[in-house]
Amino acid sequence: MFIYLFLISQAFANSTIGPTAFPVFLKEGFSSILEFEEIPTQVVLGDQNLFLVEKLNRSIVIKPLSPYATTNMFVYFKSKETKLFLLTASEESEPTYYKKFDTEIQKVSKVAKVTAQIKYSPGLHLKASDYDAKKDYLTIDFVIAADSTGKISPSWDLIRIKHKDRIINPVKVWSERREAQRDSFVKARLIFTKPNIPADFKDVSIIVPIKGISKPYTAELKGSRR
Repeated sequence: MFIYLFLISQAFANSTIGPTAFPVFLKEGFSSILEFEEIPTQVVLGDQNLFLVEKLNRSIVIKPLSPYATTNMFVYFKSKETKLFLLTASEESEPTYYKKFDTEIQKVSKVAKVTAQIKYSPGLHLKASDYDAKKDYLTIDFVIAADSTGKISPSWDLIRIKHKDRIINPVKVWSERREAQRDSFVKARLIFTKPNIPADFKDVSIIVPIKGISKPYTAELKGSRR
């Protein structure tokens, strides 16, 4: 346990951004395969008694050892960035049988670097929304921008989406910085697991409370899907 906690603390201490958490849904009696571009060098499970993990060349095979279980998992590589997964086993879940991680994530990072010089008007700007076909998880990328009048400080732990009268909290909130300084912007990402919202995002909006401002930033998700 001490070694596990040390590895986790080192992973976060050595990264200014931190890995994006990917949810993986499993079911007892079924295997799930995650395939990568590079052979994993090490796999660290939060609780080794709940899941069995086997490395198979560039893939890892995951099997739940309990009908209901959840833990996190770090996958390390020689040259690629560390990946973080949230494993959830349930009798009612539709298992993630196979998932391949290719260069699409890297392409997003490269595009982000190219667009770093873009000027934004003050406020909330939706960049992309990705709702997987099985509706297992929703990813929302957005930007908070400030002008020359002062910095903007979002209340990151209070950000949520709203579907009609229902409020849905994210399982993961990532931002490159905590504040948008004057004449700058900060990129952010939200991840929701099984949010149970329409595929076309009808009546779905994002709500971003801002410190010192009574009215939060809001935006409709409809039309922002990739």
